[in-house]
Amino acid sequence: MKIAIIGTDPAGLYFACLMKGRDASHDITIFDTGAPDRRGATPHILANPVKPELKLQDESIGAEILAAASRTTGAVVIRDGESISAPGHSYTLIGAETLVAILRKRALALGCKVEAAPAGVADVSGAGELVVIADGASSVTRARLGNEFRPQLTQARTRFMMLGIEGATTQATLLFKRMPGGVIHAFVYPDSATTSTLIVEAPAVVLAAAGLDGTGDEKSLAAVAEMFGPMLGARQLTVKAGWKPFVGVRNGAWTSGNCVLLGAAAYNAHHSVGLGVRSGLEDAEALATLAGSGSVTDGLAKFEAARRPRAESMQRASSGSLTWYERADRYIEMDLAQFAYSLLTRSLRLNHENMRGLAPDLTEAVEIRLAGGARSKTNRPPPPMFTPITLRGLTIPNRIAMSPMCMYNAVDKDGTVGDFHLVHYGSRAVGGAGLIITEMTDVSPEGRISAYCAGMYKPEHVPAWKRVTDFIHAKSDSKIGIQLGHAGRKGGEPRPWDRAAPKGPHWPLLAPSAIPFVKDGVPPREMTRADMDRLVEAYANATRMADQAGFDFLELHFAHGYLLSTFISPLANQRTDHYGGSLANRLRFPMEVFEAVRAAWPQDKPTCVRISAYDWMEGGTTIEDAISIGRILRDAGNDILSVSTGGVVGVRPTAGRLYQATFSDQVRNELKITTMNVGAMASHGDINAMLASGRADMCALARGHLFDPYFTRHAAYQQDYTDLPWPNEYERAPTLDMRDF
Repeated sequence: MKIAIIGTDPAGLYFACLMKGRDASHDITIFDTGAPDRRGATPHILANPVKPELKLQDESIGAEILAAASRTTGAVVIRDGESISAPGHSYTLIGAETLVAILRKRALALGCKVEAAPAGVADVSGAGELVVIADGASSVTRARLGNEFRPQLTQARTRFMMLGIEGATTQATLLFKRMPGGVIHAFVYPDSATTSTLIVEAPAVVLAAAGLDGTGDEKSLAAVAEMFGPMLGARQLTVKAGWKPFVGVRNGAWTSGNCVLLGAAAYNAHHSVGLGVRSGLEDAEALATLAGSGSVTDGLAKFEAARRPRAESMQRASSGSLTWYERADRYIEMDLAQFAYSLLTRSLRLNHENMRGLAPDLTEAVEIRLAGGARSKTNRPPPPMFTPITLRGLTIPNRIAMSPMCMYNAVDKDGTVGDFHLVHYGSRAVGGAGLIITEMTDVSPEGRISAYCAGMYKPEHVPAWKRVTDFIHAKSDSKIGIQLGHAGRKGGEPRPWDRAAPKGPHWPLLAPSAIPFVKDGVPPREMTRADMDRLVEAYANATRMADQAGFDFLELHFAHGYLLSTFISPLANQRTDHYGGSLANRLRFPMEVFEAVRAAWPQDKPTCVRISAYDWMEGGTTIEDAISIGRILRDAGNDILSVSTGGVVGVRPTAGRLYQATFSDQVRNELKITTMNVGAMASHGDINAMLASGRADMCALARGHLFDPYFTRHAAYQQDYTDLPWPNEYERAPTLDMRDF
């Protein structure tokens, strides 16, 4: 096969080595495009605590790379001269120039040709039967073929510069310096047996405040030496590359005909994660297998299908890490142990059990702080999830909540809950969850999603719900909250499993604007002021009834495309009066509801509001909007913010493990408020990490509680935590020794 590789990205060079090594008859030409100066490139992280071992299919090349790589034994976090260690956080790194030299030399030895790339060639598809575009993040070739690959380049808020340090280091060092304009951070990594690299980075506004915006290398070098010199010791610094932004690379497609993107031309990762090159080498192995047999175009399609999900997962980790660094000022005032814990778990790929193994002293220090010095029966601080939390006059015994989930089981289609709800909610309370939050309970008949949804608008609803709250209070230490809502334009539908039932709506719908939820759907009626007045009173009345029914906690549903959510989102609210337009206007009616509810709800009982922090669609709500909403609710007396995303339009989020965690984190730490995280949490390790890092104050599980009503008890057992009380009827349960089975 005739193969053309355009560029000298490590992934392209490794692919050439693999293909030539497997079949010497391949005619492989590497076109050197004159890649940017690799002397100014950040070191490549080949292994870290998440991916601790690099194993390449070509063991000989892998051994040569690892022999030239540098390794650290742990990491140290230094903030304004104060330090804390994470002895298990080890890294394997290699300089960019060194890696390319190894792979280029091996490719030549195997018989690959290296030529200068011809200038101005528009059609590269004819260069070979297979054309691999591997000319880096700033790929000129990809730019020429933009319509095929649909590149998306995103510039970070930060700028970084590279400096060389005389002498190697045995620890990865993460440095933070508080400056009048904000936080400047730095990384120190070894890049050879005798030298190290210092990467200094900060948001552009912070650099400007420090007088470093647009300054030359010498002035920057002097400023960096003054800032970080005392933390580094008397070591010589030299400039490798001046200030520049990190530019994230994504592509709508990796393949077009016989052409494929590989390495940083396809995607990359911020240097704080640094696994982009390792992932590119693994891509090269997959490409060599799939494109080396059968149809080239079929092989390329299979390659992208196999590797894109892994790349997107890594980029989610990279995005979380970069976001943390872009706003390090949100965390800088934390206790040092929690600050370091938050830093080291910023990519959301390490959980609490991982941290306990990698940095046991640091992790225990965080646990002690969260527990306020309390100890469990085993004389250890309790796991973070088992520390109580107090909101107004309510103390919730642990940080686990059962998230609201519609059950569509009301009796006689009149909104009255029955036996199903008693068993459903009661079993999760006996299962140990600290807070049970009901399904969205509608404040009016036309506010229901379906005729089978629960309500709080008829007198008989109060005793029906009180039967549930009385059981939970009598048979558990759990607290129970009600979520009040109105379906708006998403109402009047059959139950999800009644697939043969006629689609709705089965009653008139209300919304801020006459825009249907789905294309070609029945438009709702645009609400009038009279409609708003009626619903404000309905919410207040439902609130008073909830108190009579014995609820401890009340959550208002401002999320997921239901009525109050659609007022907030510009995708659903196109009003031209003072309930539309600016965020303040769009929030006006939801805040009228909140204020009426807060006034009707006892002052010693807490309120929660669930919001959609991000609409997952251009033109929708953003994290900046979510922060503004959180601030307004805080000032109005809300006690905890449940941070979710999506649901306003039919666009599904880019879901994955903990995919909403960064939104809770950003709102909580920007505003210094109490938040509840929801979404794709399935292990006590992840929950404890969320709480220990300060990304949330409570964690609400939905599907996790459907799958396992006793999730909290099982988590206690798995962590050897024996302080979670059992109902009297079940007091023999803890004596069971699971080893007998």
